[in-house]
Order: sequence, then structure tokens, then C-alpha cells
Amino acid sequence: MIYASLFTSASGIQAASNFLDATSQNVANAETTGYKTAQVTFQDLLYQGRTAGRASPTLLQPTGSQVGSGAVQSALTGVFTQGALQPTGAPLDLAISGNGFFPVALADGTTAFTRAGGFTTDATGRIVNSDGFILAPGLTVPADASSVSVGADGTVTAATAAGVQTVGQITLANFQNPQGLQRISDTLFTAGPNSGPAVAGVAGTNGLGTVTQGSLEGANVDLSTELVNLIVAQRAFQSNSRALVAEDAVVSDTLTQLFR
Repeated sequence: MIYASLFTSASGIQAASNFLDATSQNVANAETTGYKTAQVTFQDLLYQGRTAGRASPTLLQPTGSQVGSGAVQSALTGVFTQGALQPTGAPLDLAISGNGFFPVALADGTTAFTRAGGFTTDATGRIVNSDGFILAPGLTVPADASSVSVGADGTVTAATAAGVQTVGQITLANFQNPQGLQRISDTLFTAGPNSGPAVAGVAGTNGLGTVTQGSLEGANVDLSTELVNLIVAQRAFQSNSRALVAEDAVVSDTLTQLFR
């Protein structure tokens, strides 16, 4: 097909654009609490067999040779390495040291998972995140609580006029393959077909991390790596664009020769 090379370069331009988008998103969220670096992976497209034509096979195009059709984005996954803990002193700022996610209930009743532990209370005393989603399993801080404590195992206690009382326990969730989680926002993920189901448990047990009160986990973005990726994406885009121009010139010359 005379135009095949044009579509191959076009796919390379799109792949470079997707890589640039993901890298730019990482740089933009370098200061976002609980953000996990997005990583784009690519795969080559279908290979097409070619024959040598009427003449005998040549060294340039032997019988049975195959030519690729370009590249396409295959997945956008998260890199779930630990981010640095940043002390804040706020009683409901929580960070996970180790594996695990905070489960939160979305408005549609489904559960999402996050490492962004900036929680507060709503008008009814329920512990919610910055978007108003309830921290599972739905703990309510007494209205007359003068202070709230969260233990390393997620146990929440509150000091009230009647004394110290246990509010409940925050559970964490983990996955067999966290890289298979589906990103629905900068810091929220849902279980996907490649992640496996969520496995809930007590912090500090069964491979789950511990909870640190009064701290937030920073983004795990490595800016030096992302800046290099920006250059790589730009050069890939530029190279494919130049190839597209060259291929257009070849096609134009070929058509001129055929129909002159």
C-alpha cells in the first residue's frame, strides 16, 4: 500500500504525543499529595507480509518479509513507589508507610482507593477526603470531641467530655497487582481486571503498611527523570514528523512518475 508509511509515521506522532501528555501530567502534579507517577507503555502494531512482486526476490525485499504498521499506546499504569512523608500536624492528615490504600466511597456507591490522606470531617462528623468522599468504613467523630488520635494500626479514638472513646478502625486495602489499577483522577484509583480484587485488612498486618497521623505522603514524581522524558518525547515527535514529510515527498514523486 503506497500510503502505509504515512500512517506508520502518524502512529508514531500520536504515541509521542501520548508520552508527552503523561509526562506533562507528572510534572504538573509533582506537588500533589498522594500522586503516583503515570507511566505509558507502547506496543507495535500488526505486521504485514510483503511479497517480492513479479521479479525475483531482491536483497531489499526478500520473499516473506514483514513490515510493521507503527506503534500504539497499550496501557497507562501507575508507579506505586513510596513518596516522602511531609509532617503537617493536622490530626486527620494521614499517611501510609508501606503498601496499601485508603478506601473511600464514591457518590455512586462504588469504592475508590487513594494514597492522598488529607482527611477532615463533614457537617455530620464523618471522616471524608477533600472531595467529600467518605473514608471507609464510615467513621463518625463525636461533635464534642476535643481531639482525635489515630494509631499506627488505624484505630481512631476521640477525647470527649465523657472521656476517651474508640471511634472505630480505618482499614487499608491492597491488590495483587497495583499496576493494574485504573486511574479515575490524579489520586483516585478503582480496581480493574488486571489489578485483582481489593484485599482489606488492618494496617501493619499481612503486608500492609502502617498509618502515620499528622503527615501526608508527597508525590513520588522524579522531576529529573520527567524532564529527560520530555526531551525524549519531543525528539520522537520531531523525528516522526520529519519522516512523515519525507514519506509524503516520496509518495508525491511516485505518483508523478506513474501518471506523467
